[in-house]
Amino acid sequence: MVSPAPPRGALRSLPPAHRPLAGALALGPALLARARAAPEAPWLAASLVDGPAVVLGALQRAARVVDLAACAARGVPVVRRATTGTAAFLGGRGVVWTLALPHAAALAPDATARTLLNRNVRGFLKGFARAGAPAHYGGREWIALQHRPAALLGVEAARDGAVLIEVFAGHDAPIAVPAELAAPDERAVDRWLGKAPAALAEVLPARSSLEALAQAVVEAVALGAGLPRVDGGEAPELAEGPFQPITAPDDPAPPGAGAAVVARVPIGWIEAAALGEAPARAWLGGDVLTGRWLLEELGLGEAAAPLDAGTAPLEGASLSDLRALAQRALSAGAAVRDAR
Repeated sequence: MVSPAPPRGALRSLPPAHRPLAGALALGPALLARARAAPEAPWLAASLVDGPAVVLGALQRAARVVDLAACAARGVPVVRRATTGTAAFLGGRGVVWTLALPHAAALAPDATARTLLNRNVRGFLKGFARAGAPAHYGGREWIALQHRPAALLGVEAARDGAVLIEVFAGHDAPIAVPAELAAPDERAVDRWLGKAPAALAEVLPARSSLEALAQAVVEAVALGAGLPRVDGGEAPELAEGPFQPITAPDDPAPPGAGAAVVARVPIGWIEAAALGEAPARAWLGGDVLTGRWLLEELGLGEAAAPLDAGTAPLEGASLSDLRALAQRALSAGAAVRDAR
């Protein structure tokens, strides 16, 4: 007998499950592909994971964020996720929520690319509150529980408007990269606005379980969106290869990239490097929350297609910040070529 099709607009969910960290990170692209294939099919899953690990944003250059030698000496792998934004530390047990939307307004009808996080984080806030930890979102990249930063957000946006949001929270240790593992540029940024980040164990009721928290958030996201929640069936096959530990200091800048130029922005740092290609192109990266395709487009400098502020999610830096840095990198690359 064939099962009835889920109602249009339903939130498909996978039950909370223990997954290796690489599998939890691979779930993001897999569910984003499912959401893109069906314009009425948002997806949500929760993965229970074990650290220790540092999880870099998709475009953070490794050596600017962490001391790779210190991480190796302490047995802390450094991995990279599919979503942009800042690094999360998982010191022990943790949770990764994976929300894949076919478009920004799939759960919140009034959401746009520019209000993506503000609108779509609301269900997570309700879920944390239902689990016993009053939650608040003040913008940008983290959620506060009991007035302390405790969950980190990551974003990826496809050119066609589909969006991936990941939420990371550590149960046994705060999400902040410990000072002894951080690079000097990372230690120079006050990411938490003077507040001390918290582990979930510090802000949840004493006998709370990670499984209950994970499920409470999944249920609250569906309830807040006013959508039925249906079983998504079998989990997709996961390509874990891209989410293995990294060791190259300049990862993910492409091979042959020139020296990085950096700029301070509200979220932390953005950086760029000229690529030895024709036509001239720059790699753009850093802490900004956006779609990778947007940074690839801006890396074309003056040859980039016209873009406006509503083209893609963009938190922590402006289009003018990114354009200016790309131009600096392209000018530096041109000067090196001329000197030869």
